[in-house]
Amino acid sequence: MFVRKHKWQIVFVCLVVFYGLNIYIKRAVYPYFFAQKYDETLEISKQDYFETTDKKPFMFKRGKYAYTLVPKVKYAVVAKVGFVDRYDTFFTHLYRGYSQNLYINLVPQDLLLVIGDMARAEIFSKFKFEHEERLGRVLCKGVKYRTSFMSGYLSEEEYVKNKKKYEECHPYIKAKEYNNYHPIPANNNINRALSILKAGDVVYLEGFLVDVPDMGLKTGVQKNQYHENIIVQGMAPGMCFILYTTKVILNGWLYQ
Repeated sequence: MFVRKHKWQIVFVCLVVFYGLNIYIKRAVYPYFFAQKYDETLEISKQDYFETTDKKPFMFKRGKYAYTLVPKVKYAVVAKVGFVDRYDTFFTHLYRGYSQNLYINLVPQDLLLVIGDMARAEIFSKFKFEHEERLGRVLCKGVKYRTSFMSGYLSEEEYVKNKKKYEECHPYIKAKEYNNYHPIPANNNINRALSILKAGDVVYLEGFLVDVPDMGLKTGVQKNQYHENIIVQGMAPGMCFILYTTKVILNGWLYQ
């Protein structure tokens, strides 16, 4: 009788538990089937690695879609994960709708990554990381902001209350020590590695920063490079890195 009366609540709880534990089950299982042991210790980069490349544009097929990718530079970084925004899930498909399937198929999750001093534990703990419509931002933990992107304080009163916390935190936010990433997994193993990332992980990523002209997507090729044609509340946000990802190292395991 109880089960019949509360069946929808039970189904909801089961789904929450399943999706909540899913990533931890994958993190425990995936390395033994899809990765190789990697014994070297990862040191978080003080700056990212960029190298010129003569790699030509190429066709990349993922699922039922094909894309032209135009390599700009070779890229590598060891970074701390601030935020993971997962798209390739049942609920996200419902929320974002069929119209975004082309992007979700290419980029199953977005990342916000931090390097340098910002990744040091005592400084990293000062920040709150958020992601909105594929744009990442770093906020000062404990400071109240408006809910809109790149917003200021809620009111003058909130400004007075939060000014001290903000002034203690904000000098540590450095434009060249964080960035938003749209990683394109080069194969299923890379996608598996990216799918199990969570905030606080230290990860090595390697690949090529690419444009995707079919979709009108252009990658940044250096930190603090700005869009010319996208303005958010009067500010031009830094260009995201569109990273065709060929290698991932996570928790002592190499995926490629």
